[in-house]
Amino acid sequence: MAPLVWLITGTSSGLGMCLARAVLEAGHRVIATSRSPFKSTGSIKELEKSGNGKWMQLDVASDELEHQVEACIKVFGQVDVLVNNAGYGSGGALEDISLAEIHRQMEVNFFGPVRTTKALIPHMRERGSGTIINVTSTVGFSGMPALSMYAASKHALEGLSESLAGELGPFGVRVMIVEPGDMRTNFVSQKNSTLAPLSLPYKGSVVEYVTNAVLGMHGKQLLDPELSARRIVEAVSGEGSDWPENRESYLRLVLGRQCFGSMEAKVKMLQDNLEAMRTISYSVDFDA
Repeated sequence: MAPLVWLITGTSSGLGMCLARAVLEAGHRVIATSRSPFKSTGSIKELEKSGNGKWMQLDVASDELEHQVEACIKVFGQVDVLVNNAGYGSGGALEDISLAEIHRQMEVNFFGPVRTTKALIPHMRERGSGTIINVTSTVGFSGMPALSMYAASKHALEGLSESLAGELGPFGVRVMIVEPGDMRTNFVSQKNSTLAPLSLPYKGSVVEYVTNAVLGMHGKQLLDPELSARRIVEAVSGEGSDWPENRESYLRLVLGRQCFGSMEAKVKMLQDNLEAMRTISYSVDFDA
């Protein structure tokens, strides 16, 4: 496969940074982006020294995003792979989360990817090729208490991806959902978490339990971001071992045992729900 140009959002740390490195290691070119490149000067030098990497400013919540994407396209003259990775997690009981924070969570995690995707669709459609990767989460498929708005933002992104895959497939553009489980990055650290203060009714509740459990797993997560990044690159390049035939035909890439197990449980729950409601479901149709 000829080298591809990857545009990745949210590369200042974590999976985004690991993915940018994995892209270069695989012989491709990368445009790594973040809101504040000046905070990552060491990483910028590392990324750009080979000549196949370029660090650009891109804020998915900015009104200037379309112009920033155009500037990214001009770096290497094309973009073959877009990875919508930028995002953050908002936690707490929904009752305690402010409307301003709810809007911000959806703005960054959902409307940001919508903007970058819309900006790049014409470029990929006209070229008749491309891959759009939306990074979601375990809770993008199976929601949980204390993460209602984070789950909502990722569910929205998954729904968008499912629909978009059908829209863009005829133009040669592939859409893919990457669903990481609990990954050993700083994503859930106290410093990087946005948690609504817990009001009295939720003290000692499942919301407090889940919040403490999530924060307590920091540094102990099973999912390796570097190995995950390599698998994402392989999913696009067609290289690597243990992959199923026609890997490009699958919409979802589930990363890690924790996410896999959670999704298996959700699928079983859905199957049980469907079977239990079959008679009721059929009872409300007009007679054929």
